[in-house]
Amino acid sequence: MPGVIVLAGGRGQRMGGVDKASVRLAGERLIDRLLRQLPYGAPVAVVSPYRLGMPQVCESPLFGGPAAGIAAGHAALAGDARATTAVFAADAPDSPQVLPALHKALGSSGADVAVAALDGSLQPLCALWRTKALTRALEELGDPRNKPAMHLLRLAGTITEVEATPAVRDIDTLDELRLRRERLATQR
Repeated sequence: MPGVIVLAGGRGQRMGGVDKASVRLAGERLIDRLLRQLPYGAPVAVVSPYRLGMPQVCESPLFGGPAAGIAAGHAALAGDARATTAVFAADAPDSPQVLPALHKALGSSGADVAVAALDGSLQPLCALWRTKALTRALEELGDPRNKPAMHLLRLAGTITEVEATPAVRDIDTLDELRLRRERLATQR
């Protein structure tokens, strides 16, 4: 079972500045929907400057970007010696559905990180790292402030891609939220 870092603290500018982790989808907050789909008992570091009503950490400075959030989450999990660390984002609340495929790919490939790919694009916020490789990449990255997660991914020695389902698609705009709600309503 991996340690899990959940990034939940962007500014939500394309949604009018809302706390995206607290936006509701199918009656629950995005953060709760994501956490519900994680393996039971997995150690989790939620990274957010917003008060979400759960244990969490913040990157410093606040809103320091995805790589800074991953660094803060990694530091919070440092006392837990897990072989692997998953990275997810609250605005892609169904991305944990890909975790079994990421685990299988990482185990069979010997790569440093297994990352979801959707429509030909890597999704660095849906990834399973070997914890030692993540530690090494963060050290090589240096100051993580205002650096995208893709910079961190490029520092991995080897990457294996896992073709993912639309479950990993994030919700960045009000239109994307509306479409996701409509899709879920038709699936009921």
